[in-house]
Amino acid sequence: MRLGLFFRLAWSNIKKNHQLYIPHILAGTGLTGVFYVMLTLANDKRIEDIKGGYAIPSIMAIGCAVVAILSVILVFFTNSFLMKQRTREYGMYNVLGMEKRHVGRIMFLENLISTTISLVSGVLFGILIYKLCCLFICKMLHVDTILGFYVDPGCIAKTVGGFALMYFAAFLWNRFRLARLRPVELLASAGAGEKEPKIKWILLVIGLLTLGAGYYIALTTKTPLKAIPDFFKAVILVIIGTYALFLAGSIALLKLLRKNKGFYYRRKNMVAVSDLLYRMKQNAVGLASIAILATGVIVMMSTTVCLYTGTEQTIKQYFLNGDADIFLRTNCRHSEETENGWETHNYQLPAETIRELTEKTVKDYGTEVVSFRPMRNLSDIFRFENGKGSIYEVRSTFATMPEGTVQLIILPVEDYNGISGQSVTLGDGEVGWFALSADSPEITKTVPEQFRIGGQPLRIAKEVKALSLTPNETYTADAYGLIVPSIDTLDAIVDGLDRELQEAYDGDSRYYLYAAVYYTYCVQVADAGKLAEVDTEMQMASTFGTYLQERVKETENDGGEPENDEDDPEGPKSYTDVHWFWESTWGMRNELFAMYGSLFFLGILLSLVFLFTTALIIYYKQISEGYDDRSRFQILQKVGMTQKETKGTIRRQIVIVFFLPLVTAVIHMLVAYPVTRKLLKLLMMPNDMLFVICTGLTIVAFALIYMVIYRMTARTYYRIVR
Repeated sequence: MRLGLFFRLAWSNIKKNHQLYIPHILAGTGLTGVFYVMLTLANDKRIEDIKGGYAIPSIMAIGCAVVAILSVILVFFTNSFLMKQRTREYGMYNVLGMEKRHVGRIMFLENLISTTISLVSGVLFGILIYKLCCLFICKMLHVDTILGFYVDPGCIAKTVGGFALMYFAAFLWNRFRLARLRPVELLASAGAGEKEPKIKWILLVIGLLTLGAGYYIALTTKTPLKAIPDFFKAVILVIIGTYALFLAGSIALLKLLRKNKGFYYRRKNMVAVSDLLYRMKQNAVGLASIAILATGVIVMMSTTVCLYTGTEQTIKQYFLNGDADIFLRTNCRHSEETENGWETHNYQLPAETIRELTEKTVKDYGTEVVSFRPMRNLSDIFRFENGKGSIYEVRSTFATMPEGTVQLIILPVEDYNGISGQSVTLGDGEVGWFALSADSPEITKTVPEQFRIGGQPLRIAKEVKALSLTPNETYTADAYGLIVPSIDTLDAIVDGLDRELQEAYDGDSRYYLYAAVYYTYCVQVADAGKLAEVDTEMQMASTFGTYLQERVKETENDGGEPENDEDDPEGPKSYTDVHWFWESTWGMRNELFAMYGSLFFLGILLSLVFLFTTALIIYYKQISEGYDDRSRFQILQKVGMTQKETKGTIRRQIVIVFFLPLVTAVIHMLVAYPVTRKLLKLLMMPNDMLFVICTGLTIVAFALIYMVIYRMTARTYYRIVR
């Protein structure tokens, strides 16, 4: 037989089965276009070079991996569905004289035509919307629009090659299935029914256990850093539990409904429940997939929208509720080799010197300092045993903190009063406290009322007004601010901790985790907006660092500290490390918009892909169910069921089971709320109410979209069975 005849048959088959092939081609077009956009964003140097664009390539690379995995699943799903619907037709070809190799050629050409259309239209679609995506990203990052029209031939080749390989693998799988079936089986397979499934008790127990374990992890995770591995563990367990419960639990539910005579022995309910029960094995996988995709959409959109819309509030809260524009931290660490080994000590330049250097830096960029307040503090993780608090070394990022471990930011009462505007007074040995997190319990739950830190006896005296401070790390939920009577008390604590660490590390102070008071200064400027305009490359920090290093050298040469005599190899060796940390509202704004904007954009793209996948699964499910049910409903209408009753039966059939995925997704999201909230805290989003609002609005929006999909597919189902 000639190739032209095979081609005409393949093209004719696609046109006759357009109701099946058009969604298949549209799915391929959408996935190809989205993948091309993400891949190009990950490789476009113009995007990477814009302010805040550094985060986009790595985040888009994650998106490419997610879309690639989803594409493989969806391509095989759609091809499997097409194969199921076309097996009778292929069997007829075989009966009429075609060999299986001839049928295989028709299948190959059908696959080639649909794949070519999908890839060409997908790449064109991706090229067209790429410019729109760039405009959207520039808008989110608050930068000027990137001019020009960009096409990356390398990304086109990778996209086309990858998706072509997926489609070819799906064709080989279908061809393998065709080769194993006999003509009679091909003719009968499309109309083969399902036997009444039995309740799989083992699978039901596995589903309950895995889902329960996933829920338990999500509800009991305590620390934000621990939430990262726990979140992924919970996700895997919940996915397994969802599939298992839909496969076994849905059958148990339908059989329970059938035993309820008051519900079951109604004309419309009887048909709907019986029909679903006999084919629930096939439906359950699709429904579970919809539930997982729906949960993914709700989680992604609620979190990314919350992060992006709450950026300004995050910045305001971080910078003392808007009372500071710059946080400046300095510390000098001098190390010197002596006869007894290396000795190291920390020292600070006077606050007047730091203010002078800060004013000089700010003046260089066109404005002036209006407020300069010290906030000298020691921030570290402590473990309390037998009334003594010692610095605890965290050896693993995701380590579980032992009992009695807390995060403390210790500062003197004079600095606390200067920042808070309070007039707190403390006696010798008394400390005030405030919680740094809403999750932190009463401090005496972890820290004894009377304790020692660095050899200093202290007693918890009172709770004071909380400051808006953020710990350097978030290893534990128990985080507190401690107010000590004076800076002398704080220095004595640090000296005592230094001695303890020197003893613990055999006196080699170059290698232990030394305790140091970081002199933090809260700076407010006259015109922060002007600095945001001129300090686009974050050069102010480098300018200040240069001034600070020069002043330290001057101090050492004046005899304030020993000189570093590098030219005399026989003499004492010494050096000074100058540390400074400069944070500004405008710098943080650039960083957060870069990260949150990229995550928001990725969330939008992936949510659209998930929504499209959900709609496609629902559509194909309704078509498959419609063709399977058509003969059954025709028989029921012949024995007296009206079209109105038929439509009512269809509606009940969908409502009974079809909305289970939506309800399941909402339950998953509600259970995931605690662990998701801790992940947001790790990303510096402290506003719980904003997350609740974003989650609620996302659920409502998704439910409305789901309703639209339900109504459209229900009409398709009804047209088929009618």
